[in-house]
Amino acid sequence: MPSSVMMSDLSWEEYCRRITEEDAVVIVPVGAVEQHGYHLPLGTDWMMATYMACRAAENIGGVVAAPIAYGARSQVRTGGGPHRCGTTNLCAETLIALVRDVLMEIARHGARKIAVIDSHFENRFFLDEACYRAQEELRVSGRDVRIVKMLYAERIKPETLEIVYKGIGYPGLDLEHGGILETSMMLYCYPDLVNMTKVVDEPLPAFPPYDVYPVNPDWVPQSGCLSSGKAATREIGELLVEEFVALVTSCLRQEFR
Repeated sequence: MPSSVMMSDLSWEEYCRRITEEDAVVIVPVGAVEQHGYHLPLGTDWMMATYMACRAAENIGGVVAAPIAYGARSQVRTGGGPHRCGTTNLCAETLIALVRDVLMEIARHGARKIAVIDSHFENRFFLDEACYRAQEELRVSGRDVRIVKMLYAERIKPETLEIVYKGIGYPGLDLEHGGILETSMMLYCYPDLVNMTKVVDEPLPAFPPYDVYPVNPDWVPQSGCLSSGKAATREIGELLVEEFVALVTSCLRQEFR
């Protein structure tokens, strides 16, 4: 039976051996605890980030750090906003500090190749800052550490979009919250946590091109989803997941292997 790629499953000795002897890439999944409509679990983002990290780690000889489950504040026009029960937000300063500390600790362990795999739209620039701060501090202290950060769905092939959104039209990644993409991937990876009978076929929200504070919950469809997951299937999920696993694997190989 192959040994686990999860850091939390390893003894300190085995983890150390993988970093020092196998030159393992340490992958940090970062997600969110956020509502994803009536049909998907609150852990969708961190669960998918962890899944992608584990698959990539198996492909490149990596170790997956314990996931950072909580993420940046959900925004109305990308995640449905902070007002629904279960969505649990970190403020920007907390997320930056948390990720920076984790990266610094992994470097202290002896890792020289670290990857941050993101699955929550709102995390992007705060993870940029955390990675920058960590790398700068490591550089000044004379430690040669390379950090890669990416959204696992950074690119989707045009031909894949045509298949997935045939007859519907791609709403854009910012509106793919609880929609076909996430629902299909969860059907493929965690089918027992998806309830397709609760998918609501609501029209796309007509957001204005600006934000207002305090946020207006009435801008968001009642379900909390920003596009419909009605057309989601396990087969679409397999297509997307395998494409994203290949993308993450390819990027990490290019930078580290």
